[in-house]
Amino acid sequence: MIKFIICEDNVDALERASQTVTKTMMKYDIEYKIYKFTKYDSKLKEQIKDEFNTKFYILDIELPIVSGLEIASEIREVDDDSTIIFVTAHSECKNDIFYSRLQAIDFISKYHRYQERLEETINHVLQKMYKNTRFESCFNRRYGLIEPFGVKRAVLEAKKADKVVVFLGTNELTEKEETDKNLYQLEENLYEIINRIYEVNKNIVVVLESGGPVDLKNIPEIAKGIIYAGVGGEGI
Repeated sequence: MIKFIICEDNVDALERASQTVTKTMMKYDIEYKIYKFTKYDSKLKEQIKDEFNTKFYILDIELPIVSGLEIASEIREVDDDSTIIFVTAHSECKNDIFYSRLQAIDFISKYHRYQERLEETINHVLQKMYKNTRFESCFNRRYGLIEPFGVKRAVLEAKKADKVVVFLGTNELTEKEETDKNLYQLEENLYEIINRIYEVNKNIVVVLESGGPVDLKNIPEIAKGIIYAGVGGEGI
């Protein structure tokens, strides 16, 4: 799931940002949730500590008590991966963002194409994720790499488990009825996921869903067992 965390003390701007996120995400088959804050508080701090989800932060720079820059600094102390977008009514703050080295993806003025720019930036980041072969996703039989899942979360869960069952397989974009199969490899990041899990837990069983032969690479060497499940159909 993707979490969009918006911190904006102007209620009108807060709602505009929320509406833009909703509009942008309508074109993606991705689970998401919007969290809205008007200031830094304990609930926002809990979101920063969450290690399990992909996160977009949309932060107003000027906030009561704790500024957006200070919030971003706290985020970067524990999280180098989440996307940070700064919004402000004061363009002169741009230099402060540049010199703060907080790895913000964009700086958006509230008074110049605000919602359009915000939509463009979110689209840019999501499309870049999909093009990146290291994008961390769960396996979905119908669409393949469609829902952000997070290698980090998989590894954290594997650390706590006695045994790990990993579901891997092809998808309907590369293998379906009435078409020839051209590739025998799984999506590259699926090999990465199982190798990262193996680093923290050696007790792995793989359930493989595929309509034909698949190149397993080193999976037979690291898995305790492999169960071939075929294709379970739309009911699975």
